[in-house]
This record gives sequence, C-alpha cells and structure tokens, in this order.
Amino acid sequence: MNSIETALYLIELATDGPELWRFTSAQSGRSMEMLAPLAEIDGKAFRLSVESWCKDGPAKQAPNGVSEHCFAGLVTGLEGLTLRIVFRVAESSPVIRFRYILESTQPRRMTKSTGRDRMEYVSASLSGLDRATEVRFGEFNELSHSYCLSERQVGQGDFEAGLSLIGPMLVAGDGDWTVLLAYEHGSQVPDAFLSFRLSPDRRICLEAVTGNYYDGRALGPETPFESIWLQVAGVDGDHQKLAREYRRFILENQCPNRETRKPYIFYNTWNCQERDRWSGSGKYLGTINEERMLAEIDVAARMGIEVFVLDTGWYVKTGDWRINTDRFSEKLGVIKKRLDAHGMKLGLWFDPTAAAVSSEMAACHPDCVQVRNGAEAPLRKIWETESSHTMCLVSRYADAFADELIRLAKEVGVTYFKLDAITQRGCDGAGHFHGSEGNSQAERDDCYAFEVGRSVQRIAAKLAENCPEAIVDFDVTEGWRYFGLGFLAVGKYFLVNNGPYYFSYDVPTPPPGNNNMFFHPGPARTWICRMPLSLDKWVPSVLFLTHYLPDDPTGSQIVNLASMILGQNGIWGDLTKVSDEGVERIGNIIRLYRQVRDDITEAYPARSGAVGGSPEIHEKISPGGRGAICVFANAKGTYQYVSRNKVVGTFWATEGASVELDSAGRAKLELAFTEPGAHIALFGVDLRE
Repeated sequence: MNSIETALYLIELATDGPELWRFTSAQSGRSMEMLAPLAEIDGKAFRLSVESWCKDGPAKQAPNGVSEHCFAGLVTGLEGLTLRIVFRVAESSPVIRFRYILESTQPRRMTKSTGRDRMEYVSASLSGLDRATEVRFGEFNELSHSYCLSERQVGQGDFEAGLSLIGPMLVAGDGDWTVLLAYEHGSQVPDAFLSFRLSPDRRICLEAVTGNYYDGRALGPETPFESIWLQVAGVDGDHQKLAREYRRFILENQCPNRETRKPYIFYNTWNCQERDRWSGSGKYLGTINEERMLAEIDVAARMGIEVFVLDTGWYVKTGDWRINTDRFSEKLGVIKKRLDAHGMKLGLWFDPTAAAVSSEMAACHPDCVQVRNGAEAPLRKIWETESSHTMCLVSRYADAFADELIRLAKEVGVTYFKLDAITQRGCDGAGHFHGSEGNSQAERDDCYAFEVGRSVQRIAAKLAENCPEAIVDFDVTEGWRYFGLGFLAVGKYFLVNNGPYYFSYDVPTPPPGNNNMFFHPGPARTWICRMPLSLDKWVPSVLFLTHYLPDDPTGSQIVNLASMILGQNGIWGDLTKVSDEGVERIGNIIRLYRQVRDDITEAYPARSGAVGGSPEIHEKISPGGRGAICVFANAKGTYQYVSRNKVVGTFWATEGASVELDSAGRAKLELAFTEPGAHIALFGVDLRE
C-alpha cells in the first residue's frame, strides 16, 4: 500500500501526473498536494512523475520515535531512471521530513543548459490561504553580531510580482488550517542556494538557485543524486499553533541523537584565554596547561557545570590532533580523571579545515588543500601553533577528519566537539567533490558553498554513529557560516561569541587593541546575547549555545544567570578569580535551575517587552507548571507581572522579588529594582535538594 498513516495525517503517493504525493489532516480532512520534482538531465528538463510505486523495504525505526519509509518508482519517459522518496514521520508530530534520491541504471548527467541550476524540489498551491509569512533564520543581525529570527509578511503583490524568498521556511494559513514548507540547508541572506518562487496564482515552488549540483555531474549506478531534506507540515489551527508544534518537532523528532537536545551546562576556556592575552601576557595559550585547568575544573564543579571544554591549544598541531603532553600529562589523562571525579564531560575545540604543514594528515591528503583562483590557499598560523594548510571539507579529507574525532572519543573520552572557523565560501579548485576541470571556478565555488555544511553534517553523523554520546557544536559566531535548519538534524550551534566588536559600531578600538566591545561584567553583554532568543519561537534555545560571564559583583552574576537559564546554558570567564561567595551563589542557583531545566527546555516562550527595555520579561513555564520567569530592567523602580501560564506552588525567587499565586493558579510577581539587573523566579523546585 503506497501510503503512510499516523494519528495526525495520511500521506498518499500518486502516479502518472504532475502531482507526486499529498498529505491530508486526519481531523479536518484538509490537504496539501505536492507537485513532482523537476530536474534537467542530459540537457532536457523532466518533470519526474512516476509510473507506479512500490515500498522499498520495511519501515525503519529510530530511537527518537521516528519511522522511515522509502518508496521507489520508475520515472515516466526516462528509461532506467528510478526516483526514491524517503519519508521520516513521527506519530505525534505534524511535521514530515522527506527527500528524493535519483538513481540510473545507465550513465546520465545532470546538466545546466541555461548556465544555472535547473531543479525544482517541490511545488504546492497556497490558494485560499490568505496569510503568508517568510521565516528567516539565516539573517545575520549586525546589531547583535549574531543570527536572529526574522519574520516577513508576504502580500498578494509579492505573489503577483513573482518574487523569490530565501526562507528557509514559508508559512501560510487562514486561521483554521496552517501549513509550512521548509528546507534543511544554510542559505544566508543574501547568498541564496535555494528559494521559494512565488506565482500570481499563489503557487509556491522551492527551486535550486546555485550550487545544488555542478554541470555534468554523473548520474549512474554508482553515483545517485540525494537531495537535501525537505519539510512540510499542516495543523488545524493558526500560525502560533504550528510554531509550537514545529518547535516540539525540532526538540524531539528531527535529530536521532538525544544528547544534542539535553540542557547541559557548558564551560569553555576561550574567554579566560582572551583575558590572559589582553591583560598583559600577550598570549592566547598561556593559561592552557594542566595546573590551571585543574583549578578551573574544581571551581566549575562547585558552580554546577557539566561539560568542560578546552578551547584551542590542547593539541600539538592541527590535522593530527595529538594531545600536547608538554601542557597536559598522560595525554589529558589527569584532566579526564578530575572531570570524571566531578561527573563532568570533556569537550575539545577543533578547526576542521586546518592541517599543519608537518602533519601526517597534510602529507596523506596533498590533493585536498583548498584552492582559490588557481593557487593553494596561503598557509595560516593557528593560535600560536604551527602554520597550517586550509583543507577542503568537500573532498576525501572530510572522512579522515571524522576518523580523527572518533579516535579521540575512544582514546581520550571526549564527548563534546566544538567545530570552528568553517566559512561557507572557501574552495574553487577542481578534482574534489564539487566540480571538475570542465566547470568554471565560479561554479565550483558555488558547489563548495552548497556542500560544505552538508559535509560537516556527515562528519557529525558518522561520529554519532560510532560514539552515541557525542555532541557536535557548529560555531556560527561570525557571518557567512552555514546556519539554518540543516545542521540541527545532527547537532547544535555555538551561536554567540563576544558579540559585536568596536569596529562593528563605528567606534575606534581603544588601547591595548582588544576589539571585543562587550567583554566586561554587567547587563550590557546580556542584552546582546538575549537578542537571538527570538529564535526560540521555532527552534528551542537549548540548540544555540551562548556563554555568560560569572564575574562578581552579585548584580552582574544574577543578570547573567537569569539570561543563561533561558536555555543558552553557557558560562565562560576566569573562574579562579570569582569570589567564594560568588561561586557559592552561582552554584546554588544552577542547582535549583537543574531541577526544572527540562521543563524550561520544553516550555514554549512567552515574552513581554523589548530586549534592553524595562521591564523585559521571559516566561518559560511547561504545561506541568514548572519552569522559570526571568525579568530584566534598566531603570530603577518596581514592576508587576502576572504569568500567562499556571504554575506550581513550590518556588524560589531572588531577593527583591515577591511571588504569590492568584485564584487561577497564575503567578503574580512584584519586582523591585534598585539598579539595572534581573530577577529570577523558579517554579517546581525543592529547596531541600
């Protein structure tokens, strides 16, 4: 039977027509039809309709409640060409993931007779759905120096003008029925790799723009074409209901690796290294040694940190990624023993594109060095270690790098991997996996940019397959890095570093030359770091690691902790210089937070007031009434708030916050501010624990 049925919808496959499949709501009977994809093969564009479908093996079950179903059929009019469609569905989620696989029994080629990508992934009608919204995730906001949510209304004039929208999500509805189409990639504004093309009849078409394949790409028995993952969903309800369901899908069903979704508390040494660099030592690696890190680990344990990440400097050279035993004895054995004693996990920093000149990795992969404009990329110094080649991740080198991560996981016990310095543009050379001598430099560059993030996804997936406890963080702290829905299928993002620099705000960098503008204790840096919490509407904030400062005084610690517990879950700084009272304060609040952090992660955000305003209120209360309300203000005074959700009666709040429950079970807060800062109220905590 060529259909899939869940409690929420029915998927039916069609044959011999432009419609390829449809899904129908089990509740209302409303449906959405998907047009067959289009691809240019051997110089001619074909609508890939199918003569008949057959089930391609039994359904596969994943540990996150998802089942995978594959159907295959011969494409009409193209002898020997098979189209496979793979669905991943969860019984309780309205979101469907799907992708296409093209296979040919005879040699064929994917072509671009017009000089540009010729591929339409999916097309559907929005007729009757009068409210449409483009949802952007890959719009880098220079004010906060990070990616933030941007929702843009799409009017009828936009359809009539035939505009193209970058997405990666388009939502449409009429209040009673709301649908979305989305793609899992990393198109950054304005560098679109895919786009939604609008038509006057309110039809939308998700089409390739650039880099999705290269002209002449082989399509034969050993070289199938696998599309990116696509998403479609429909709910009987409005835009807000769909956003809630989609957020739950991202948290529970998109990624099979549950470790990536757990709200661990992370510490990273980088801010401490930066402070040492600018305080007079002049070196980034001065603090990266066993004695100092053991002291940091002991303080981190008292604070309640669970993942301790050594940033750059723990290795001898890039590429081979061997432990620097001049800095760390027993190949990090002493560090690992101390972490194990505290029940903490070990994390390490990597630059996946770097391989030192004298490394075995570079010697074994001389053909994998990035090429720009006909010449190998120049050597670069990697944080006071040996100069390195810049390697192409869309080449055979990617598998070798993945094997290094697996080796470290098994030999050293690393479970957290921070991948840094991966820019979306990099290599335009021939002979890798993104084009040949027959393609132009520009086309090879576009294909590299399209494929590099997908390659990192494959690295993370291979690592997780061999080491199920592994968590991979993709650093997107600068623009033009692969940010979107794609990497969330295998890992999470390291979202904010220090935020804007002095030069970002047209302010000259003061002596001694430290460009970091938000580098000090107090509320200012937290304004910047909280701006991307807008993404929490669609994607849980636990997937956007951001580090807050633990420095004294008390007011700064409270405002940083109030920000951190909203889900970004990171701390960094010089832990050894935090007062004993400060360490105890942080540890006590994190101890209480850990009792309700799963509820905060699950809870749909409710917000009032602008970031940096007075008051700015974030409510994260789960359906069970447990969670947090964090209130920020920059003007002295007393503010009041009544929770939108019911809460449980066991709670804790910071000094100066009065909390009581009304007759409906909602929390009534009165919050006194004698200076700029924050208040925290945690619901569902046991003060005896």
